Amino acid sequence: MAITFKSTFAVLVSAMTLAACTTNTSGTTALSGADTITAGMEGQMAPDGSVIKCRSVKVTGSRFSSKDCKSELAWKEFDKMMAENAKNETDKFQRLNTGCSTTGTC
Repeated sequence: MAITFKSTFAVLVSAMTLAACTTNTSGTTALSGADTITAGMEGQMAPDGSVIKCRSVKVTGSRFSSKDCKSELAWKEFDKMMAENAKNETDKFQRLNTGCSTTGTC
């Protein structure tokens, strides 16, 4: 029994150590290039010439939000992409749940 407890304990400690190594605590987000933007750079100029802005972003599966920093141009692209995805998914849902597909009389 003591050997099983020791090996189980060793596995748990190893797993916790690996999990700590993979956690991003630097507050950086990757850009499309090799450059990175950190939260401390908010308000400064980005490589594309626009100002760096930070937003609090909800993380799926967590109660805690994450701070994401990007240039104004990158945020505009991000917002446009998110709006387009939301519209496409809404349209898809409405097509599947209306008309003859719901009544079976097609």
